[in-house]
Amino acid sequence: MNQDINTDISSLSKDLSPQTAPGVWESVLKQLPFSSGKILNAGAGRGGLTKLLSKRGFDVVSLDLHPEHFKIPGMTCSYADFNEPINLDSEQFDAVIAVEVIEHLESPWKFMREALRLTRTGGSLIVTTPNVINFPARLSFLRTAQLPYFRYESFAGCYHVTPIFPWAVERWAETTGAKIEKITYSRANWPNRHDIPRYWERRWITVIKQMLPINMWFGEISCFHIIKNSAKILVNPGVHYR
Repeated sequence: MNQDINTDISSLSKDLSPQTAPGVWESVLKQLPFSSGKILNAGAGRGGLTKLLSKRGFDVVSLDLHPEHFKIPGMTCSYADFNEPINLDSEQFDAVIAVEVIEHLESPWKFMREALRLTRTGGSLIVTTPNVINFPARLSFLRTAQLPYFRYESFAGCYHVTPIFPWAVERWAETTGAKIEKITYSRANWPNRHDIPRYWERRWITVIKQMLPINMWFGEISCFHIIKNSAKILVNPGVHYR
């Protein structure tokens, strides 16, 4: 399966290739728990991932803040501002995918609730975002009080405004009746000092990084697989101590 995913991604034309850090699309496709169904691609960009999902047999609906960037002939992408309610009917998708979206949002919890509203019970919400608890991030914060992918370059260049911590996702789940099924990570790496993903570096550095485990401590991008279930809400939003 991994080879098939890599082959599909490498077959895309240059204008449809991933704009994310390497390994992110692979992480998302591996997390899909089924091989057919209806998927919402929230933040579809140029449409490469939509094309891959459609090729694999999924019925894909694409939304983006800039639908004019979408490039797939014969397919459409509609406008959506994910800081606002999404104008779609509830519980119509088997999965909602948001690749490198929530760190751009001023209201990520609001978006996650909307995404879960659109997902059928038992369906999946798959979200990726920079891993802000890995060793490089902790070291960077200790030295500069800033996190990789959230320096000023990322704020001014692509509006990275909200670091997403795993404990925050867990607490969001406790207010919605969802649960985190699994967290995976893309390659062991970190961006350069200007917050640009590294696509090339000296061979000896690559070899060393390939020896590192791809986990919470070294993974570059986190991929959260969240299941919508009927679990009891553990914490009511807005509760205050009396």
